[in-house]
Amino acid sequence: MSSQFRYDGRIQSTQGQALAGASIAVLTQPAITTTQPGTPLATIFAAATSNAAAITAASWLAGVISFTFSAPPPADVVAGYFISVTGITPTAYNGIWQVTSVVGNVVSVTTPFTLVAIANPGTYAAGGTVATSALPNPFFSDTLGNFSFYAAAGIFTVQLYDTLGRMPTQLVLGDQNVVAGGGSGSVTSVALTMPAEFIVTGSPIVGAGTLAITKATQSANTVYRGPTSGGAAVPVFGPLVAADLPGGTGTVTSVAYTLAVPAALFNAAGIAGSPITTSGTIAVTLTLANQAANTFLRGPTSGGAAPPTFGSLVTADFPQVVTTLSSANILALLTTPITLVPAPGVGFRIVPLVIQIVFFGGTVAYTDAGGAVSFSAGTMSQALASNAIFLVTTTPNKAIQQVGSFSASDTAGNPPTDDNAALTISKITNNFAAGNGTAKITVLYLILPTT
Repeated sequence: MSSQFRYDGRIQSTQGQALAGASIAVLTQPAITTTQPGTPLATIFAAATSNAAAITAASWLAGVISFTFSAPPPADVVAGYFISVTGITPTAYNGIWQVTSVVGNVVSVTTPFTLVAIANPGTYAAGGTVATSALPNPFFSDTLGNFSFYAAAGIFTVQLYDTLGRMPTQLVLGDQNVVAGGGSGSVTSVALTMPAEFIVTGSPIVGAGTLAITKATQSANTVYRGPTSGGAAVPVFGPLVAADLPGGTGTVTSVAYTLAVPAALFNAAGIAGSPITTSGTIAVTLTLANQAANTFLRGPTSGGAAPPTFGSLVTADFPQVVTTLSSANILALLTTPITLVPAPGVGFRIVPLVIQIVFFGGTVAYTDAGGAVSFSAGTMSQALASNAIFLVTTTPNKAIQQVGSFSASDTAGNPPTDDNAALTISKITNNFAAGNGTAKITVLYLILPTT
């Protein structure tokens, strides 16, 4: 068992509000405070006494370490407290751990404060000594901004900082005396300096007090700015200069407006109120030019991009797809329909305008036991009057057939089955047999809403 002595403190903002979760690092002398936490870190405890215990086994499972004590753990080994473990091989078992459970002689632990899963330290070999009531260094202030620790009697440096940015600068309390018999250390003198744009009151603190930081007043029409010329420098408050404005400064004396419009689209523009020399409104009047019947504002009918003009629609303006049917596709039209146009989405249906079939005869002609080739969208179907186009004998023979209308109606209930249905080609009964010709199906179509 070892004995330590208590140190108490409190962290609060300049307005007097407690800073919960601020970091406290306890350093031995001489201390280095240029890092957070500083060095060297002292050994500290959460209670005045620390009990010793021996470990006979250790294991790891799913991010948690379990230590087996040689005897029932001391009374201060409870969930939420910390223990310091040393002397184990492998060394990854050593450190300060937060107790999560105690079952008999088995104590399970995890990472202090964060409870992050522990990496597998390996297979326990030997050794292990426990110091109870340990305290991680650094540690955190409680919900009221208070903190305390126990340490061996001596002189320490207490470093206060906040990883959440609520303290503009760290506070370093040097020469803090932890003495036998308890009691906290005392501040001998703490001063704070800030740039000229801030005002510090309460500095230095001798014994106890509060450091307050407020913003200094500034002259009208000044901004927090870098230098007006030259290299980078510390910012100060000052007026803007012309070089701060990329476009420069000046006075508008006259604003005029002109507008050229394409003669094929608009009549000559009417402009009133231009130029404006003091204040006013520019009014623009545009009227559309007359166009011939059945013409549309459209891009070029072929080739690259060009300015739009009014003209008639051409076949290429309509959506179209071209699908090649292999001999395997043609031989399986009964069992495996081929999608020509994919489903357009709920609330829309496909309206075929023209379907062209170009058949290329192969070395072997198809035979047909009956059953029409059919185009379908849902239960809406249009069958060919004859399958003769697919029965062309041999290459290079070619046949062309056009389906000029698609007058079928769907035969199902509400909602109609051709809503969001793909357009397919299939055979009603009996697959073709024996042939090896191919076909190309071109579909010109519209997508129309059903809502």
